[in-house]
Amino acid sequence: MVYLVVGWSLSDSLDTPVVGEFSNGIGLFFADEILEGMPIKIQFKWELLKLNQPRWEQAFSADGGATWETNWTMDFFPKAKI
Repeated sequence: MVYLVVGWSLSDSLDTPVVGEFSNGIGLFFADEILEGMPIKIQFKWELLKLNQPRWEQAFSADGGATWETNWTMDFFPKAKI
């Protein structure tokens, strides 16, 4: 089990810690949060698309994790050699 604190908050406080793990090359991490007064679950997913090219996704669930809506995806690439 891995515990992470994703500190991308726009306020002076840290975000809610997430709990999860890497298994079979995919990292899934979860947290419970409040969004616009409603309880939601948040999922952060890490996966390797190709060697040295990870992808990070954020998804929200308003139904306890039965369905997920991905609302942010970032693909990372190695820095080009100059």
